[in-house]
Amino acid sequence: MKHQTGIIQILIAVIGLSCGCTGEKLLDEPVPEGPVEVHFFSSAIPTRTEGVVAGTDKLTADAKVRIYAYRKKAGETKATATNNYTVATAADGGTQSLSPTAPASGSGSEMILPSGTFNFYAVSTNSAETAVPDFPTDKASDGVPTDEYTTVDAKNGIDYLYAAVPEQKIAFGTKKAEIPLTFRHAGTQVQLTIIFGDGAHAGSNDAAQNFNLARVTIQPTTEQEAKMHLYNGEIRFGNLLAGSPGSADTAYFKQMSVVTSGTVANGSTTPANQVATCHLLPLAKATSQKMKIKIEIGNLVVGGSEAQPLTHTYTGELDASAGWLAGTSNQYTLTLSGTEIKFSTVTVVPWTSGTGGEVGNITDTTPTGDSTTP
Repeated sequence: MKHQTGIIQILIAVIGLSCGCTGEKLLDEPVPEGPVEVHFFSSAIPTRTEGVVAGTDKLTADAKVRIYAYRKKAGETKATATNNYTVATAADGGTQSLSPTAPASGSGSEMILPSGTFNFYAVSTNSAETAVPDFPTDKASDGVPTDEYTTVDAKNGIDYLYAAVPEQKIAFGTKKAEIPLTFRHAGTQVQLTIIFGDGAHAGSNDAAQNFNLARVTIQPTTEQEAKMHLYNGEIRFGNLLAGSPGSADTAYFKQMSVVTSGTVANGSTTPANQVATCHLLPLAKATSQKMKIKIEIGNLVVGGSEAQPLTHTYTGELDASAGWLAGTSNQYTLTLSGTEIKFSTVTVVPWTSGTGGEVGNITDTTPTGDSTTP
């Protein structure tokens, strides 16, 4: 009996060798079906942030992101899953991953999906404070969100980011799937650089070193009928990809964020440049189109040696005849030098860049004797 058992073992071994890698194939067979954990990370995003040259490729630290997963399958009429995330930057400042956002109580969890082919749509406000718009998830056709109904109202003052990853296969047997997201800007950006000069400066070097930031407000694009579409990330006004100017009443202007750019030279009374930035909805081009802007600068000395620091208020117009289109940064310069007040022509860069235009009809509306700070 032992002799027969030995022969059988030898035959099994010979059969295994004659079949080449039969043992490996058995090990490589698909594991039992089960859910797959999906991770997301951000790749480059073309951008221009306040006081920084075009080309920055990072999202804002702790920015909020919402991701929608749609399974491409006949009869699918809604999203398979949605999840909220927070942008986390690696310690070396390199890659940015997306960490599931914890709810009010408990901890966040990764997105879990069955096997299949999925379309992923990611939306962010590029902000740690501003909530991501909540798109409807119950309108889809064969696993594709319907363009007409899967929308949200779009607002000025928000840097909407959008990324889509189509036809992504999720297979059983994979411990986790890594999905890269390449974001783009859905809106437009307007920047104004304020340059001070010998005739428009602070009262002393100390005052220049600690010069207050200007208060800058700008005429926005209308928000009427403005919708952002989940299917392709477009912001549309009805069937148009750009809107018309909003109210020219300063009460409805949008406030721009302002930062200092550069330094003050030793002994100089000239403050460092300031850069004002605002994110707006896309603006359609129109012949001779002008958009109004208002700049208030406190403790500014304008004129000769007898001049006193005052709050100067400037109003002007930005040349927007080429429009402020989606994905562009439209950059202007305001140079203050004594009695000369000059806005540059526009520079357009893909947010990477956009247009810029002349700022015309500049008026200093400072009341005599006004010495307050904005």
